[in-house]
Amino acid sequence: MRVAIVKKKPAEKFAVGFKYSTADIQADATIDNVTVSITRADGEAITSQDLSIVGSPQVDDRTVGALIEKGINNLEYYVAFTVTTSANQIFKDKVFVKVRD
Repeated sequence: MRVAIVKKKPAEKFAVGFKYSTADIQADATIDNVTVSITRADGEAITSQDLSIVGSPQVDDRTVGALIEKGINNLEYYVAFTVTTSANQIFKDKVFVKVRD
């Protein structure tokens, strides 16, 4: 599992994600499915003010991403990516997002 760390302001929108190499994904495999979920680092339930995903996850060859927005100042979140390939490989990676004004 990979864990990336980013900081964002509550009003910002930007993309987060991962790029996989040929060492990760088999040479003849493609990315078939990507799911993205958000949880608060403190374990509390997500509300409408919390970090959220805009639209659907994006896939470009071996890169996956999601556009995020909002978030409550001084809170942290995990954006979890689950990637499944045509070779039945499954990758579970996270982005740790610190929201700071």
